[in-house]
Amino acid sequence: MVSNGRSRRDILKLAAGSAGVALLAACGGSEIATTAPATSATKAPQTAISGGTGGQTPAAVGGTGGQTPAVATAAPAATSATTAGSAAAGTAKPAGSAVASTGGTTPLSTPNAAAKGNVKYWQTTFDNPDVPSAKFHDQWIASLKTTLPNVNFVEEQYSYNDMLDKMRVALKANQGPDIAVITVIWSPEFGANNSLMEINLADFGYTADKFWPGALKSATWNGKLYGIPTNNETMAFIYNKEIFQKAGLDPLKGPETWEDVKNYSKQIKEKTGKAGFGMVAKLNAGNTPYRFMPLCWAYGGAALDETADVPKYEKSGFDNDGTIAALQWMYDVYVRDQAAPASAINNTQIENRDLFISGEVAMMIDHPSAYTIVKGKAPDVAEKMNYVLMPKGPVRRAVAFGGSNLSIFKTAKDMDAVKAVVKDRTSPLQSLRFAYEGSNPGNRDAFSLPEQQQRVNEIKFLNVTTEMLQYGVSYPAIPEAADIMNLMVPQMIQDVLTKNKTPEQSAKDTAKKVNDLIAKRK
Repeated sequence: MVSNGRSRRDILKLAAGSAGVALLAACGGSEIATTAPATSATKAPQTAISGGTGGQTPAAVGGTGGQTPAVATAAPAATSATTAGSAAAGTAKPAGSAVASTGGTTPLSTPNAAAKGNVKYWQTTFDNPDVPSAKFHDQWIASLKTTLPNVNFVEEQYSYNDMLDKMRVALKANQGPDIAVITVIWSPEFGANNSLMEINLADFGYTADKFWPGALKSATWNGKLYGIPTNNETMAFIYNKEIFQKAGLDPLKGPETWEDVKNYSKQIKEKTGKAGFGMVAKLNAGNTPYRFMPLCWAYGGAALDETADVPKYEKSGFDNDGTIAALQWMYDVYVRDQAAPASAINNTQIENRDLFISGEVAMMIDHPSAYTIVKGKAPDVAEKMNYVLMPKGPVRRAVAFGGSNLSIFKTAKDMDAVKAVVKDRTSPLQSLRFAYEGSNPGNRDAFSLPEQQQRVNEIKFLNVTTEMLQYGVSYPAIPEAADIMNLMVPQMIQDVLTKNKTPEQSAKDTAKKVNDLIAKRK
């Protein structure tokens, strides 16, 4: 018998009351908590997965480059996509938030219906329970009663602010989940501390070419894979066309470079009194590194050497000229030109987006789902939005390659049941549905399904963020990544914005902290 334990809305209420220190968003949309640095006696990773820009290959066919109002006309081309079962997979036809009632399995993903046992599953809550992916989630839970009738399935949901801390504590008490969808930055930590089972993709009928190389790299520690990618996220650059026009800028052309963003921000402030760029710099907030690191990488900076084709993750790159230049950029916009919101040092993307909605901010970095959120609150502002590719720097165009992996914990007992649920949840169809309005499916076979064309047509600006996948850079796949990105990076930025340190001093001090942290593991 399949059991959901409690309703999703009940879980949402429980999760909302949990306390935690805000840290990481699975691509910056929400925040995640942590309280203690990760430690491990494991040696530095030796990964064979290459790809200095996230390990990606060019993604979408027919992209506009994002420099004109984007209208999706064709589904992105999948690499090595399998078409078997696509007709069956395409029977569900969501329209906006209306979701069809079909079961959800296909010949590509049919699990072992004879599997028996108990499966405890954890995932994060949905920011909005009415979006298509949340409704598809409910549909999937219901479908398990038919597809896996002998599995007792219990789900627990926690907010991004709470889940990391809760998982750390639960695992120490031997009360953690059997499986969980965890953000990419957590996988090396739990792999290194011996909490996760190594994944053999063949056990689930998959091969490595079914997933983005950057996604597999993020789930790899010491050459071992500890998760199956469920979704891959990249963001885009968003601006208000009306504010651009009032400031004397071309409303149909977004900034091509980060220098453009700086200059546009100053011009917007001088001409309209509005903040140009919606900077996010809150301490202990995951939104902050997801918006700073693309700037850092664009100027040639790095946390370690994650932009290299085969990174070693042995020494910090925060003290290089590229990182210093990126910090100087932040200083120029926030302090010198006063062209970012004064509240930026306390803002997550939630507050930043609210400023965009109120017309007080002209530019921001966000997900494709931001359009739907803005439209629900301020339809007039939504019609003024345009998405473009992330700006280029002197070295590259970059974006954080985020997303999540489904991992199996060593405490799991009923492995037949666990593997059956994992296979169903990571199938092309479920991969697509759980990422419907705000992300990209982790399983690349999903790009060949009819529903992919449908979602491209429905979700405005989705094609721009899909095109950004090829520019994605993965965070360093090390156990300390969460603390580096979400504790040290925000502090490095704040030291500059509050004029406590120069960009060079802050960069060098942070590099030392990173090197000291890694040395503790070694």
